[in-house]
Amino acid sequence: MINEITVAGVGSGSELTLTPEVKNTIEGADIIVSSLRFSELIPANKEFIPLTKIQDTFVKIQNYSGKILILVSGDPGLYSLLPLVKKFFHDTNIKVLPGLSSLQILCAYACESWNDAKIFSGHGRELNVGEFLNFVERNQRTILVCDKKFSPTWACDELKNFESIEVFIGSNLGSHDEIFLHGKPSNFLYKTFPELSIMLIKNHDIYSFNKLFLRNSDFLREKDIVITNENVRAAIISKLELTSDSLLWDIGAGSGSISIGVALLYLSMQVYAIEKNTKAVELIKKNIAKFHLHNIEIHEGLASKIIKNLPIPSHVFIGGSGGEMKQILDFITKIQSSLRIVVACVTLENFNLAYDLMKGMKNFETTQISVTSSRPLNDDLTLMKANNPVMILCADI
Repeated sequence: MINEITVAGVGSGSELTLTPEVKNTIEGADIIVSSLRFSELIPANKEFIPLTKIQDTFVKIQNYSGKILILVSGDPGLYSLLPLVKKFFHDTNIKVLPGLSSLQILCAYACESWNDAKIFSGHGRELNVGEFLNFVERNQRTILVCDKKFSPTWACDELKNFESIEVFIGSNLGSHDEIFLHGKPSNFLYKTFPELSIMLIKNHDIYSFNKLFLRNSDFLREKDIVITNENVRAAIISKLELTSDSLLWDIGAGSGSISIGVALLYLSMQVYAIEKNTKAVELIKKNIAKFHLHNIEIHEGLASKIIKNLPIPSHVFIGGSGGEMKQILDFITKIQSSLRIVVACVTLENFNLAYDLMKGMKNFETTQISVTSSRPLNDDLTLMKANNPVMILCADI
């Protein structure tokens, strides 16, 4: 039975990045588990178990005894196998030995600190591209661990129009065939990089917007395109009960104020804005550009057709149904996934229809919001002027 497992970082896997402590641990281990690319580090007298399919390998070694060592690339604390080891061997004492990560080497070569950097990984995992670009625009330093799909070339193509950005690219860092390059993203659009690459993206002109909730005056406006009152918008966003990993359909997006308000609050979530009015769509695009957002995708046309081809949402907001309330809600209720629905109505007819369709849903509730704001009558007097009441219906599926 396993008493202790050591997880050790071996850097690039060469002698150049192997710490003395890890070297000694390799010499003293009974069983060593690692990927085949680190097999040269393992003495011939040691039992070596190749790390192929992770689950199968863990099952294989769980009944072993003796000193078990698992070698991982870079440092165990940075996008490594360590969380899976802890989860599978949760009753086992686990010891961790740090290693020299490619992130540390890259930042050292670039003469940059990385304590304030936002770190992303597209290495063997799906990268949230909207979140990545949002954070690049809002942080002085962003680090991307790359792979074949999300390569430095891919990233440079995404960043080529950012005038204020310079990139530092490292490949096979810590090895004898390492590469280190520095320049503007446009310098590397047609270059091929090894799969083991990492980037430091430095932004010299970060975008900063610190408001938690937007005023109507913050948006670009068109006089014939209605915008949700800022007080009502705050209530709607609250009723949606979003989280950072939510996926929202904003149906009948109008001016886009809900989509943009949500996307600014949660830079890592994805928003799909659906609007059939071409002029409104153009306004949404302008406001997306104004607020430097990359996590909103616009779809122009009838909602009943568009939503059939969108990713399954966790949340749906209907601000305008375009006469398709029944078709939209019928489709949403057939989605085989739990989700939250919020509907805003200004007419009694739409409210009555939505009420009849939603009243049997879980956690159904309806709220009426009436907003009255001050308006100057003249130099000496002020009136309170009422806006049309808005009915908000909420439910869970």
